[in-house]
Amino acid sequence: MRKSALVGICLVLSGCSGFGKFVTDTATLPGANPNAPGGENLNMRRVRGYSTAETPLLPAGGNIWPGPPAPLPTLEDVEKDRIGTILGGASNGGGSQLPDGGEMSVGEPDGQPDTSQSVTGKLPDAEPDAASKYGVQRGSASTIEIPNGDGTVTLIHPDGSVTTTQAKKTQAPATPRP
Repeated sequence: MRKSALVGICLVLSGCSGFGKFVTDTATLPGANPNAPGGENLNMRRVRGYSTAETPLLPAGGNIWPGPPAPLPTLEDVEKDRIGTILGGASNGGGSQLPDGGEMSVGEPDGQPDTSQSVTGKLPDAEPDAASKYGVQRGSASTIEIPNGDGTVTLIHPDGSVTTTQAKKTQAPATPRP
């Protein structure tokens, strides 16, 4: 029973790593140093004093470094590429582009151009104020007060002007004494 228990314990303990690794980790030969590091790589062979043969690193012929990186495109190049892609000019090998001040129209499904919708090269000088559509009345805003840490108050008026004034000192309400 004891012999079978001993064999069973050895098999159970060696199940995770293998019997050979279990034996080499737990038992050493007589005269061996149990605290010596293990391994058979090139550095361990040098530490133990064995001869090592390795191929030296030799210089490579020619220029092994890559050339300089390509220069970054300028904003002009990016804009030309973007406009060429949008209008089909630069990407399709130099197709026709819309001249300055030219007009472009949106076509109908039947192939006839729709003259009511046209896009011109000129932008409007100002956009109309759309705040009234959403119920916002101009001039109905009040002054915004922003207290500063130095005893002043910054006032932002409805017309957009900004002023800084001294803060009004308010009296703390008197508390009755018991």
